[in-house]
Amino acid sequence: MEPNREAAQPLLVSAEEFLSRLADEIERSDRYEHPFTILTLRPPDSSRAAANLKAEWLESSASGLTRGCDVIATLEHEPILVILLPETDVSGAASLLERLRLAMDDLDQDWNYGLFEYPQNERQLREFMKEAA
Repeated sequence: MEPNREAAQPLLVSAEEFLSRLADEIERSDRYEHPFTILTLRPPDSSRAAANLKAEWLESSASGLTRGCDVIATLEHEPILVILLPETDVSGAASLLERLRLAMDDLDQDWNYGLFEYPQNERQLREFMKEAA
C-alpha cells in the first residue's frame, strides 16, 4: 500500500490558524522543554500579494523540503511566508533555510529572512504574534 502523500505534506494554514498553532506550540514547548523555531521569509518585492506568495510557494520545489509536522502560512499585511518548525532548534532551521535558498531561484535576491527559536527568542516571537494578529 502506498503511503498517504497528503499526510507527509506540511500544513498550509490561514494566518489565524497559524497564530493558534503557534500559541499551542509555545505551551507544548514550555511543558516539555523542547525548542521550536519560526522561519520568516519576506519576498524582495514588498508589493507582492500574499495570494501570489502562497501560490509561488506551493508550486516551488521548496515546499517539498518541509516536514509533515511543519505549519506554513502567508501573512497578508506584509506579505510574509512563515514556517513553524516544531521540535527544531535554530541550527536545524538554518539548515532548512539553506536548502530553501537553493530550491527557490530568487531567494538570494533581497529576500529578508528571520529565525526565531523558542524559548531563547520568546520576546521577539510574542512581538511577532502581536504584529501578525
